[in-house]
Formats: sequence, C-alpha cells, structure tokens
Amino acid sequence: MSLASGSGEFDISCLYLAPGGHIAVPPGSHAQLLLVDNGKLEATFPHGLHLELSAGVGVLLKEGESCQLESTTGAVVVTVEAQQIEADPCGISSPQRVMGQQWPSFESNYWWRRGELMRPSTSHRAIRSIIRL
Repeated sequence: MSLASGSGEFDISCLYLAPGGHIAVPPGSHAQLLLVDNGKLEATFPHGLHLELSAGVGVLLKEGESCQLESTTGAVVVTVEAQQIEADPCGISSPQRVMGQQWPSFESNYWWRRGELMRPSTSHRAIRSIIRL
C-alpha cells in the first residue's frame, strides 16, 4: 500500500523520544511526513489540535506547519522531508477514524522476553495510516 509520494530531494531521518521526552518540530521549508514506528506520542499544533499517535500512524505537515511532539512512554519516529510530498488516497485517515484504534494482532507482532510472550498494543512494524489535518 502506497502511503505517500513525492518528488525532488528527500531527507529521511529517525527520531527517538525517550519516555517523558518532547521536541518542537519547526516550520519546514518543505512538507514533512512523521511516521510513528514504535511507541506512542502526542502531537500538539499551534491552532490547538492535539493528536494521540501510536505505532502505525503518521502525520503529514505541509510547508510552514509546525507541531510539538511529546511522549510519556517513548517513541521512534521516521521523518521524511521532501520538496513535494502528498499523502496517497489509500493511506489517508481522519483523526476521528484512527484515534484509539488498535491494529489487528498477528502472530508476527509477538516476541519473547525473558521466557514471557509479549504482545504489542499495535502493529509497530507497519505504518498503516497518514492523518491529513
């Protein structure tokens, strides 16, 4: 499933927010795609919108948009910045549709830790939706 497409030069990076961590995402000169790969975080926007994002969800910020990211549990975020980037129609969801949703549990999402089978709250290895603000 295609989540987004773009053109021009791309800059891809990874951000780790430790539990209790926060960071400001400054207004970019290009669009920025923030994809939560693991953990949970809250994105707060200057106009007052608050989004709770968990693994498998992303946010596309248009040129000049900014937000504040904060995580009480810790999170891994993949960021993609490009001269031109657009969310693909099959990857778009609204905040109302995805808030609090859990991705289906598949056996591949489980792992063993110290002899105990661990079950994640979401499929943290697959980015499933991009929220269009």
